[in-house]
Amino acid sequence: MKRKWRVLIVDDDVDICFLIATALESDRIEVLTAHAGEKALALYRSYSPELVLLDIQLPEMSGIDVLAAMKEIDDDCKVIMVTAYATIETAVQAMKFGALDYVCKPFKLPHLRETVQGALDFITSEPEAIETLEEVERRHIEKVLLEVEGNRRLAAEKLGISLRTLYYKIKQYDINSQ
Repeated sequence: MKRKWRVLIVDDDVDICFLIATALESDRIEVLTAHAGEKALALYRSYSPELVLLDIQLPEMSGIDVLAAMKEIDDDCKVIMVTAYATIETAVQAMKFGALDYVCKPFKLPHLRETVQGALDFITSEPEAIETLEEVERRHIEKVLLEVEGNRRLAAEKLGISLRTLYYKIKQYDINSQ
């Protein structure tokens, strides 16, 4: 019998939670949902999910604060941050606190499923090496460029950087965008 994964989705938007839960729930994935930080922490303590999808903007406490609290409960917890307010600073801050990945809203469900499956695959394997901040930044820029279908002006806006800085980073990291 194959392993059943438990995934906790934390977002103050009930519709987003329902959408993600519907997209992920299967015979291999059990989904739990929470709409605030304290509820998420209570569910995390009670059910020890293998993976958490955590929105950065939450009532009462931020997603970054929830991530830090989860890391205090279990230093090995695996969290994918989700946000509509994607900036390099929040991505780096989330990674510094130990987030596994970062997904920007609006997201496409196939992309989200791939990200979740990749995280679950990662959990079952041994990591090859720890990513540097430059690798995190490069991956984040590539992800945002993919989400905006190569529109550099929109990508710079979503990243919270100037278009000139984005062009510099694309050249620096040798990113092939559309």
